[in-house]
Amino acid sequence: MTGTTDPTLSPTYPRASYGQSLPKWLAFGMPVAMLIYPLFLLIPALNWEAGLNREYGLMENLTAVFLLSAFVIYLRTFPLRIGKYHGCWLLVLALGAFVFLGEEISWGQHFFGFDTPDDWKSINRQRETNIHNLSGTVEFIFTKVIRGALSTGCIVGGLIIPWICTRLKPTFVSDNMKSFHLQFWLWPSLSSAFVGILANTVGIPAKIANHYDAVLPTYLGLQVGELKEAFLALFILLYAVTQYYTARQLKPAQ
Repeated sequence: MTGTTDPTLSPTYPRASYGQSLPKWLAFGMPVAMLIYPLFLLIPALNWEAGLNREYGLMENLTAVFLLSAFVIYLRTFPLRIGKYHGCWLLVLALGAFVFLGEEISWGQHFFGFDTPDDWKSINRQRETNIHNLSGTVEFIFTKVIRGALSTGCIVGGLIIPWICTRLKPTFVSDNMKSFHLQFWLWPSLSSAFVGILANTVGIPAKIANHYDAVLPTYLGLQVGELKEAFLALFILLYAVTQYYTARQLKPAQ
């Protein structure tokens, strides 16, 4: 990391991932709409989700759309990879998005309606065809460890480090612009910080209420878990777009 030229500002240098500008409608408009949406469900005439199973609600389906889109974009970025390490990282990300998507839709059960095997029902907390609801250690790993790591990554990798980079103005590009440090493509765009913050704070009111055995107003207590998952999935999608933008600028012919 040398020099003081900031690749996120100079028109003659490629822009590092943390400085990529993301579509405002996706990075800001979408999460705001997701926060407002539950308000409409408070109006009986507009509450089309009344009587629906949770799995068929808008937030659940948005989560699936975000993850599917991220999976496709990661694969689309792979041919543009910035070296072998970046290529390996893209494959890991694509696999993670695919598994998250599969678990979210119970590997197609929510759409195709096939029955859960009896043996699986006995060990699955929600009697669904997925792994993250298995009782015991597996559920702890999925719901606590992995989800907690992703939530932490949204703040550390999506806000703190990109903000530091924009302040210190490091250069992760060689003088001949033919060599790129790992940190040139690793970090999420600072534009995704808003979604990362929402993913980590949307559940705070419910936690406070539970601690004091209080009852939340309907809006604050509505779909908190689904909203958090949807924000995490949106963050993954924004990271996929960041990866694509970062790699594409180096190979415009592709």
